[in-house]
Amino acid sequence: MEQSERRKRLLLMIGPLEAEVIGILNELGEATAMAIWEELTRRGRKTAYTTVLTVLSRLYTRGFINKREKVINNIRQYVYELAIPYDVKSEIIREHVDLIVKMFGKDAIKIIRDYLNEIGAK
Repeated sequence: MEQSERRKRLLLMIGPLEAEVIGILNELGEATAMAIWEELTRRGRKTAYTTVLTVLSRLYTRGFINKREKVINNIRQYVYELAIPYDVKSEIIREHVDLIVKMFGKDAIKIIRDYLNEIGAK
């Protein structure tokens, strides 16, 4: 299996906290571990800072994020950014939606449309 296909398959098996961290990086573009932890806390997710560091390490090892050193307020820190290209995001979303539509047919389409309208109104 080629590297990008393997990475895409791994991305389909991501846990809820990993997914939320990926979502935060997708929104922010780049962030430190502390900024990610603060955003998780703001969203009501009680997670230890060390847990965020572990998640970031695992996502980096799997090739889902990049990290680079940056000096912020005279302190050297890692800044993380998403390493998932748009076309891979598109494939993953399409695969999930296709699977849901195969399972639930027209009901799935209506539910997805209603949900998109609901979150679009926020």
